[in-house]
Amino acid sequence: MVRISVIVTVHNAKKYLRECLDSVIKQTFSDIEILCMDGGSTDNSPQILKEYAEKDNRICIINDPNTSYGHKINEGIRQAKGEYISVLESDDAYMPCMLEHLYAIAEKYHPDFVNADYLEFRDIDGKRYQMLTKMYPKQDYGHLLESGKHPEDMRQILRYWTGIFKKDFLLQKDIRMNESPGASFQDMSFRFLTSALADTCYHLDEPVYLYRTDNPFSSVVDPKKAVVIADEFEFLKAELERRGIDDFYIWRQFYIWKYNDFCGNLARFNEKNRRALWERCYQELEKDRIVLEQNGSREYSQSIRTLLEESREDFWKTLERCFEASQIQLQRQERLYRKLKEQKLVIFGCGAYGKSVMACLGDMAERICCFTDNKQDVWHTSIEGHDILSPEDAVHQYPDALYIVANKLHAQEMEQQLRNMGIKEDWIHVY
Repeated sequence: MVRISVIVTVHNAKKYLRECLDSVIKQTFSDIEILCMDGGSTDNSPQILKEYAEKDNRICIINDPNTSYGHKINEGIRQAKGEYISVLESDDAYMPCMLEHLYAIAEKYHPDFVNADYLEFRDIDGKRYQMLTKMYPKQDYGHLLESGKHPEDMRQILRYWTGIFKKDFLLQKDIRMNESPGASFQDMSFRFLTSALADTCYHLDEPVYLYRTDNPFSSVVDPKKAVVIADEFEFLKAELERRGIDDFYIWRQFYIWKYNDFCGNLARFNEKNRRALWERCYQELEKDRIVLEQNGSREYSQSIRTLLEESREDFWKTLERCFEASQIQLQRQERLYRKLKEQKLVIFGCGAYGKSVMACLGDMAERICCFTDNKQDVWHTSIEGHDILSPEDAVHQYPDALYIVANKLHAQEMEQQLRNMGIKEDWIHVY
């Protein structure tokens, strides 16, 4: 038996496959097998897999022409020899110490699964930019959680590929993915069932996985597949019923997850591509309305409150605003990334925009010299270890830094303020 079986799902992945495989074979934890589930690729992915398998005997190529992502994961789990299961998507990558750090926790606490956070990344003009995503509240990290005893505290696993799952746990609880066609949302039932059925789990407070956000062929960015999420929740509902699960809290979480996911996806798409999921959402709402009124989910989900209380017209306008705001945010991030070279950085603004900039910087946050702000009451305090100086002190100490103006209402005045203090226009970026 090997310690960890890594399941790599592959389908026409030639552009990213080498980086993906390199990140696995170069792990600091070596007691692994690598099951490459090829989905009948028509590009040169099979040749790349063969090349790597000839150099590393831990790689096993499993030819699976079934195009269902869920089928590939289920088949990988069935054939896995490892004590733990990990999944890597072929356009993503592992951090070098991911499996070592996760397995160390598994050996110490023996949870049903242990997972961690991840870095979103994209490549612009040959340079990589990363942004940290935290998955849980601060109090959930760093200790064993007896989740099976406390279904009322069940957390939503945003991503399942940042963890390792005990194979015996998956088999004993018969946790599997829906084998629906394609590659959209099949992990949703897996994430829910592992959260609901695990006796214990552990969340490690560090990023271990690199999640690509610039793959134009990703199912996540395909609006035609958005409505599929409703079918996946039908599958999950049938799974809960098949198991005879009647716990009030687990069912309440089911409805919270369902409508949070509906609304989250509705806000991602433009008007043309939103319509089908919009109609399906309200069909589901009519079926679930009485349950939602009775189970208290309204209290825990802004999405459910909105759907129950707002008119369709008002909710549509809300979605339009969310979509537009998300597009503006992406544009801001890309403009910022294109501006960055190797400079030191000063963030002018200590509110939500300033903290958003810091999150966008990811591993480049170490280049932040300080924050600055016109509010005197925040001077000589700090944000996550970065000092907050007065604008005069910041400019005096760091005249050659790139100043990132991060303020929604007063950006123009702050930009002019920096110019008046001698900072050249090329060294000012308005976020």
